[in-house]
Amino acid sequence: MMVDGSTRQVHRVVHVGTGLTGTQALRAVIDDPALELVGLKVSTADKAGMDAGRLSGGPDIGVSATDDLDAILALEPDCVLYCASAVRREAEAIADIAGYLEAGINVVTISTIPMVYPAAAPREWQDAVHAAAGKGNSTFYATGAEPGFISLNIPTALLAGAGAVESYRMDEYAIDLDKSYPIWDVLHESMGFGKPDGHVPARIAAGKVNHDWETVVRYIADILGLTLDSIDLDWETLLAPEDLTTAIGVIQQGTICGHRWQLAGMVGGRPAVAVQYFATVSSTPWPPSWPRPSRHDQGGMVIRVQGRPSMCAELYFEQSPTDRVNPGVAATAMAAVNAIPAVVEAPAGVLSDPLAGPSIVTRQSRMITDW
Repeated sequence: MMVDGSTRQVHRVVHVGTGLTGTQALRAVIDDPALELVGLKVSTADKAGMDAGRLSGGPDIGVSATDDLDAILALEPDCVLYCASAVRREAEAIADIAGYLEAGINVVTISTIPMVYPAAAPREWQDAVHAAAGKGNSTFYATGAEPGFISLNIPTALLAGAGAVESYRMDEYAIDLDKSYPIWDVLHESMGFGKPDGHVPARIAAGKVNHDWETVVRYIADILGLTLDSIDLDWETLLAPEDLTTAIGVIQQGTICGHRWQLAGMVGGRPAVAVQYFATVSSTPWPPSWPRPSRHDQGGMVIRVQGRPSMCAELYFEQSPTDRVNPGVAATAMAAVNAIPAVVEAPAGVLSDPLAGPSIVTRQSRMITDW
């Protein structure tokens, strides 16, 4: 099928995953004239049979969700957009993806985070995906926001103007998380907000920080031609000086109201490449020792390059006045959706570097014009 009478192909897509981010990706596929949703794979029986349009918050489109894998494979789509959660099921997610690849179906995913830079992902993941893509003559690509295009694509473009680089660090600011992501179980259990002094946040204790962000550190080190001596983790928590009223309830005095971690690639005893993360809830007092972005009250990312020349770039996601979806969630979804045409048209194999740019030209008829 062609788009608007041009020679651009419409790619047939099966979507997998209807969680928070997956739903945004599903809606974007439905709305994109360069893509045709032909199937929706769900994992729960209560969603099977429901229309994909309704599951994504819109009107029915005539595509029903199914939990039947054979029915999905029989559709022979150009691409599977795999957005199912991989939390506590990463091996299963890799197996799912390998199954699609072996069947000759290209896969774009946001689920297997370390695979955004396959060379730094677990060896068993690399082997499984490479073997499956080879068997099915298909293409695999993992992306997302952070880790993803923010920590791979943007730095790659920025460093094109760099000479000698003494150090690189990206600081991510997740400020007032109780407002942007008001889910108590996640913020309390994973981030540690409201936990007592001495508690180790789950993402630290479970090794998630190293698991997900070492890929970013290694990618930047590789494009800079650095050989790292080690990758070291440094972290600290903040305690509420008084009871703090937040969107997820009261964070009691003396319990955790913020934390910072830094994962740094070390060269000669100094941090040469680092990723640093700050997380707070409303009213958290900001320590003088923590660097801040220019917008003190808004989360964002700051890339800091020391060298010749030195550089600093800031990125902020703006909340739409009409759409209450977290813009970071939307950006994660769109990084994957935008990649589909390039992945379908790429040679078979595992794409090891971030794509140079998205295929968004065909969306111009849907662009907002009332600026």
